[in-house]
Amino acid sequence: MRFLLSLALLLIFTIFFNSEVKSELSIDTDIKILRAQSEEGNPDAKFYLGSLYYIGRDLKQDYLKAIELFKEASEKGNIAATFNLGIIYAKGRGVEIDEKKAFEYYKKAAFGGLPQAQYNYALWLREGRVEDPRPVEAMEWFKVSSNKNFDRSLIELAKGYENGTAGRRDYREAVKLYRRARANEDNRDNSPYLNSTFYLGKLYLRGLGVTKDEKKGLRFVREAANGNVSEAVLEMAKIYEQGRYVKKDLKVALDYYSKLQNNDLFDVKDDIDRIKAALNY
Repeated sequence: MRFLLSLALLLIFTIFFNSEVKSELSIDTDIKILRAQSEEGNPDAKFYLGSLYYIGRDLKQDYLKAIELFKEASEKGNIAATFNLGIIYAKGRGVEIDEKKAFEYYKKAAFGGLPQAQYNYALWLREGRVEDPRPVEAMEWFKVSSNKNFDRSLIELAKGYENGTAGRRDYREAVKLYRRARANEDNRDNSPYLNSTFYLGKLYLRGLGVTKDEKKGLRFVREAANGNVSEAVLEMAKIYEQGRYVKKDLKVALDYYSKLQNNDLFDVKDDIDRIKAALNY
């Protein structure tokens, strides 16, 4: 059985969603050789073999074996394996959830230079998931990860400049960062694109950090709403209910509010009842 480097990279995408990790393995490798390299102590081979066990691709799924290989790879310096262990303990995949262990693995991978790990570590620092919240330190890690063009960190840093938590309020810098996040092409997950489109759209609507352009701003917010960004859906509902930038249309507003009925972030029951009452439904 043979699989190309593209498959190996696909496995990386599947496990920890980062495209910057490289391997020293040969391009055309089979599982037999992969096992041999793993037994010889090759950390990349251990990582790839662990990935196959983890997702059950070409091998019977075995979380415990995958974790064992990831730990061995991590101990030999494979940052991707270290980060995977963080995810595993954070989500309880094959083990009991252990946020303290997850935090330590995220931290190790973050200091190892993995931008996805730096992003996760920053989130946990900001939220105080394991230790007391450290928002200032978290923002520094978002900056480090942003320097590697990691889209989610670009968005968090942009929000920091927009609300002032990045050390200063700077709408122009926020616009630049949202644009960078929006420009990143990602066939695996377009949520960073859609979220940055929404935030950028709001700045266009208000003329903050950019020349005011209501037409473009509304187009951006609508695009994000059509992509199921919850905040954008809510914003479009309010826009149509209040008649901002568009002709007031309660039926369209109700359609947008209705999309959020089962949303965990927003409770729109009162909004829906209010619109229905106004429409005599």
